[in-house]
Amino acid sequence: MPRRKVKLNVKVRVMRESLRLIGVEDVLRKYGVSERSAYNWYRKVLEALPDILAEEKPGRKSKSQPDSAPPF
Repeated sequence: MPRRKVKLNVKVRVMRESLRLIGVEDVLRKYGVSERSAYNWYRKVLEALPDILAEEKPGRKSKSQPDSAPPF
């Protein structure tokens, strides 16, 4: 499949529809986590999706160069 630019709002909609709370009760029981806590985490993830999926500039990322050592 060729790479193509997918708009941010489409990415967010796809992920929001894909990340459903299905069969969560078993997981909550397994780890001893309350439903309220899991829902709060889930809500935070959904709210953060636009920032997580935001397009970054393509190409290599420059590494910060350390300050040069003084001459001896």
